[in-house]
Amino acid sequence: MAEQTNREVVTGSVETTNTLTNDHNLRSKMCLPTSQGKGINIHIKSDTKCYVASRTKDFSDEQSATETSGRLSQETPTTTSKYPSSAGSTCQVITETSSTATTLPPLTPSKQAEAVDAETLRRAREEGRVEVMFPGLVTQEGCCRFVSEILKCILYQRQQLPMTYDQLVYSQKRQQAAMQNEEAVAWRPGQSTAEGLDWRRCQRTLQDLEQVLQQLEVLFSLSLVPRVLLLLGGSLLLPKELYEVNMEDVILATGDRSLRVSSCLRQVFRTLFVADLLSDAKPVRLTATTVMVLAHRDCGVGWFRPKLDFKVPTRVKSQVISLSCDPSRVSGSGASEGGGQIAWQDYVWFQAPLTIKGFSK
Repeated sequence: MAEQTNREVVTGSVETTNTLTNDHNLRSKMCLPTSQGKGINIHIKSDTKCYVASRTKDFSDEQSATETSGRLSQETPTTTSKYPSSAGSTCQVITETSSTATTLPPLTPSKQAEAVDAETLRRAREEGRVEVMFPGLVTQEGCCRFVSEILKCILYQRQQLPMTYDQLVYSQKRQQAAMQNEEAVAWRPGQSTAEGLDWRRCQRTLQDLEQVLQQLEVLFSLSLVPRVLLLLGGSLLLPKELYEVNMEDVILATGDRSLRVSSCLRQVFRTLFVADLLSDAKPVRLTATTVMVLAHRDCGVGWFRPKLDFKVPTRVKSQVISLSCDPSRVSGSGASEGGGQIAWQDYVWFQAPLTIKGFSK
């Protein structure tokens, strides 16, 4: 009878989340035969480390421990975790993960527009600032038009005018035409119009507003105007509301090299509508609006009064409408740029000598 060879097999149990298809993955069946047909028992010590790859390749029992360890050591693991076995030995399990980066698809134009609108609304609420960047050059006359239309919009949105400026002008023309008819002979100043307006107060407010707008055109023709302040109520040092039109980064041009004013105005008011800058849930009382303009000290303007000691109020929350031009779309050297090329220390504040008083129906 052949001599029986005693074999002692030490099996380490490994707990891992990866499913191993070989049932004998950590089975240490290494019995080396001798020349006399006897087996040599190899005992696995408690501090032995066995490296098991998560790949589902079958390893034959006849492979030697040196060959198996050498082949596994050539693998390039990405993550390594250690699990204690039941025999007290430490078994290091090597897993491989895919290193392929996930590339997100590019945003569609509609998604990009939504992201820009969301950022505009966030900055308007948190910082009180709205930025409008024109895709080209603008003219000095266009800047005056921007300020004039923003002034009209603020007066209407802040409930200082019962209608828009154009509607009030149309109502005034209708009233003047009615006064010339025979049916309006008995009409007296102070009576209400068909729209329910106080004719006297409406006429006075429109006259003051039109005079301010005309003098703004004169000032813009005499000097570069980087900033305009619209102060509602209170005093110059502490107004109730402060709106600033900042044009320091506007790039000026003349002739056909500039953008159309109408398209720029649509862009301005679309941005103001998205930012919701001029609406407020708080009720607004009727008050007076003062216009402050920053211009060159030697521009020669006669209607506006210089205020050399005026400083922009800081104890009131200001709403800034910043207008600028995209420098990447500007080519040529005929443009007159703002910013660092102009000595702003030579510019002083000028105040309109009259205020625009609000009225209601």
